[in-house]
Amino acid sequence: MIEERLDRFARGELSAEESRALAQEALNTPDLFEEMTCAAMARTGLPDRRPRRTVWPRLAALAAALVVGAVALYTLRHSTPEPTATLALSGPPVFLAHTLDAAAQFRGAEPESRAPRAEGSITAVADGTASVDLGSLDGLAKGSEVEVLRNGTPAGKIGLDTIFRERARGQVTGGLTVRPADRVRVPAALYLRAVLDQIAALVARGDTAGAQRMAGLAAADPNLAVASPDYADWNNLGAMAALRGDRDAARRFYRRALQANPPGDARREIENNLARSGSAQ
Repeated sequence: MIEERLDRFARGELSAEESRALAQEALNTPDLFEEMTCAAMARTGLPDRRPRRTVWPRLAALAAALVVGAVALYTLRHSTPEPTATLALSGPPVFLAHTLDAAAQFRGAEPESRAPRAEGSITAVADGTASVDLGSLDGLAKGSEVEVLRNGTPAGKIGLDTIFRERARGQVTGGLTVRPADRVRVPAALYLRAVLDQIAALVARGDTAGAQRMAGLAAADPNLAVASPDYADWNNLGAMAALRGDRDAARRFYRRALQANPPGDARREIENNLARSGSAQ
C-alpha cells in the first residue's frame, strides 16, 4: 500500500491531503522518509541533501523540515498547475480506459485474447454463404461489410449477418465469386474502433504493458475517423501517434481530448501526455 502511494507521489498523482498524510508517516519511518524525500526533491528540483542513515538520530529534526518543505513545495506546484508548455515529462504515453464501455469489456475480457486484425481470409463457401476468420474482436457487427481482395485488388464486398467473437458469415451477392483463402479486409474505422476498445479494456484491467504493446503493433492510421469519440479515444489515438513518432498528430489528438471535458484525473494524464509530446515546440 505504501509502495503504491510512493509511486503515485513520484508521478504527481496524490492530492495535497494525501501527500501531507504520507509525509507525516515518513517522519516516523526512516526508510519511507528517504524514499519520499528523494521523490519530492526529484519533483521539485531541490538539491540532494538527504541525511545518511548512519546519522538519522542526529539529523531527525533537519530531515523532518526538509521532507515537509519538499512536500509543501511539491503540493503547491501540484495544486496550482503551470501551463502545459512549461512541463518537462519523460516516459511512455499513458492510455486511458473508457468510463463505461460494454464493447471494450466484451472485446478485452479474456486475458489471452488476441489483438484485433485488419485483414483475414475466407475459410469456407457453401450455398452462397461465405465464412471469414474475423469477428466482433476485429470491430465487425451485424450489417458490417468486409472487402474481398483478389491478388491485393478489391474484388467486391460481403455483407455479414452472423457475427461471433472471432468469425462471421455473410451472403455472397451481386455476382461476386469468392473462394476459400481469398483475403478480406475490415473497414478501417471499424478496425481502429476495435483497437481502441481493446486498449481501453486492457487499461481497465490494469494491463498497461499490454495496452502499450497493442498500440505499438496496431496498423491503424492515426488520421482515421472514429464513431462518437470520447476523451479516452482521443487520448489513446494521441498515444498511438506518439508511439509511432508522429508528435504533431499526437498533440492534435491530445488537444481534442482536452476539449472533450475529461474529469480531473483523466485531464491531468492527458495534459501530461501533451507535455511529453513536446507541446511547446
